[in-house]
Amino acid sequence: MREKQKFANKVTELVDKLPLFPRDIDKLLAIAVKPSEDITEILQLIESDPRLSSELLRLAKVYYGKSEDIRTAEDAVHHVGAQAIVQLIGISYARNAIEAEFSSLKYLNEYLDHSEEISIGCRILAEISRKEGEECGIYAVAGLIHDIGRLAIMVASNRTSSHVLGTLWDKMASVVHDEKANLGTNHCEVGAQICRKWNFSPIIQEGVLRHHTPLIDSNFSIPGAIIFTSHFLSASDPSGDILSTLSAGEVVGRLKISASDFDRARELYRARTEDRSLMSSG
Repeated sequence: MREKQKFANKVTELVDKLPLFPRDIDKLLAIAVKPSEDITEILQLIESDPRLSSELLRLAKVYYGKSEDIRTAEDAVHHVGAQAIVQLIGISYARNAIEAEFSSLKYLNEYLDHSEEISIGCRILAEISRKEGEECGIYAVAGLIHDIGRLAIMVASNRTSSHVLGTLWDKMASVVHDEKANLGTNHCEVGAQICRKWNFSPIIQEGVLRHHTPLIDSNFSIPGAIIFTSHFLSASDPSGDILSTLSAGEVVGRLKISASDFDRARELYRARTEDRSLMSSG
């Protein structure tokens, strides 16, 4: 028990030492997480900072592919949504911090690639389950940050030469229980702790915390379920065995996604990941 507490304390110390965002980014995120965020205040803050405006336009065009429609900060907020675009700016700075603070991890690029793939899946599932446009953007951002707790645990465990991979589909439920039993914490709890430190939205915090356990007794987490189910989009499952095991089938049902919806989501996932590969190699 003492060793587990010692390790949990080590992880907490590591999280505490992670850098804070620049003051303007932190202020922007703090405004955005208010229950009734003020879009006017968000726009004023962005437009008063040329660096922030430039970053917002770059990210909106990269992630939403509407360069011809996005020429100003107001355009970006209109097409993407204030909450989604602010969280995306936060993720951009988080990625810089991740690359600096976790550079000792030999296979850090695996984490970045996996996060991008899960983000694509989250957006597709949010669209398929008929979420509003801005919500789709929030879930996509949650996918980009969902596994950050895994990095902190690997560094604290001195496993810097290990591969940084997502969990196998048949271990989704058990891995966090095993981590908790062996380490005194798990990567979902640590990830949520980091998201709180960096002021990400409550939806993102919940998604990160619950992405392995979207269904606990009768308590169902939609953000957790979307990230959880995204892991199944890339899995080959001609017999349907994957979705019929664990709680995956029930999770998909609670998202009101039918079998045909899920097949369509897989088609979209394959198409968008192929497009992403072509863009990366182009």
